[in-house]
Amino acid sequence: MKVKLWGTRGSIPTPSTTTFKTSLFGGDTTSLTVESRDKLLIFDAGSGARHLGLDLMKRKVSEATFFFTHVHWDHIQGFPFFMPAFVPANKFTLYGPNMNPKFKRAKANMLERALRDQQHEITFPIKLDQMPASMTFKNIDENEAVEIKVKGGKLIIRPRILNHPGGSFGYRIEEHLRGKPVKIFTLATDTEHFVDLNPNVQDLAQDADLMIYDCQYNEDEYSGKNSMPKKGWGHSTWNWGLQESAAANVKQMLLFHHDPMHDDKFILNLERQAKASAKKLGIRVAAARQFSEFDI
Repeated sequence: MKVKLWGTRGSIPTPSTTTFKTSLFGGDTTSLTVESRDKLLIFDAGSGARHLGLDLMKRKVSEATFFFTHVHWDHIQGFPFFMPAFVPANKFTLYGPNMNPKFKRAKANMLERALRDQQHEITFPIKLDQMPASMTFKNIDENEAVEIKVKGGKLIIRPRILNHPGGSFGYRIEEHLRGKPVKIFTLATDTEHFVDLNPNVQDLAQDADLMIYDCQYNEDEYSGKNSMPKKGWGHSTWNWGLQESAAANVKQMLLFHHDPMHDDKFILNLERQAKASAKKLGIRVAAARQFSEFDI
């Protein structure tokens, strides 16, 4: 199973400038892929999905399955620029989190509504229906498991709801291949910690080989020591990520969803601090870098 990061930034794209460098860790918002044998999974379609789409066009990849954590703008804003969706022969299945009571009652798909609204004629020149690739929208419920067959085995994708305004899904991806040990990747972004361990994060992360965890703030930012407090904003810190990782026996953790106010120098400092603490716990830690790959 190969994990690749196409967008690591939170909230809004943050291009690198002469005075504010972001090229090391990346300025594009959330998008990442999981590849296993003959199957491709795409998680979220922030602005990083544009780079992903260009790569898939070069590789002539025509099918993939999307899983969205939620539909806040920084997780969907790249979809109108996802070039494979403009190829008529391409086929995509898109799973959206089924957690909004309004859409549940109407038996509607929140993801499809969000993507259509994003490409409304008054805000974008191309409507979703004008993207000719085949798109099948599906709801995924908390505690539901989606099983996808791959050559010689299967992938199991399990969601859990996380603590974020409006809700967000984290995902646990298990790769089961014949004759090989089970590999586990956990995506837990857009989540705010509680006063104790989050049972849903623990379910997602148990024995994970790699976990991506929301580390948008440091402790001073979160508490508001020198600025506005961030409690209730739906994001966490690397300190809490390490606590969750240690309790769940996670092997490696990535600091993710970098704040747009954090340049490369700031994130490098966070990474150094996190690595020093993680070493005592026996956990490998790094700050997520755009375009980096991880073979699990």
